Amino acid sequence: MSTPAATTDSYAACRIDELPELWDGFARLVRAGLGITAFGAQIMQLPPDYTTEFHDETDTGQQELYVALAGAGAVVIGDERLPLDPDHLVRVDAGTGRVLTSGPDGLRVLCIGAIPGRSYEPPTWATGE
Repeated sequence: MSTPAATTDSYAACRIDELPELWDGFARLVRAGLGITAFGAQIMQLPPDYTTEFHDETDTGQQELYVALAGAGAVVIGDERLPLDPDHLVRVDAGTGRVLTSGPDGLRVLCIGAIPGRSYEPPTWATGE
């Protein structure tokens, strides 16, 4: 794992491209890269006209927030297509199936997750080690 460009006991900061990556750069590990312990956070870089795999977080119990940083797309839940761009946020509870899609310019999306009422324990794939 790389060390953030600026770090003290009370804060850390770095460029997105300095964060540890997974899956050939498809995901950047924000939590691991900045030493966050209270919640999970990663950035996904969806290429143009891409659709993620369906997932519902039933196994983790995690509630997720999606924040578009660049580009545009949608969170698709059943027949509903919720816009995801710099003007729209989407929250999805565990047990609700969803896919993320990107538009013709791709989508960089910050994904934040935690289990309501519980301390955060990161999955092994998200440790950045």
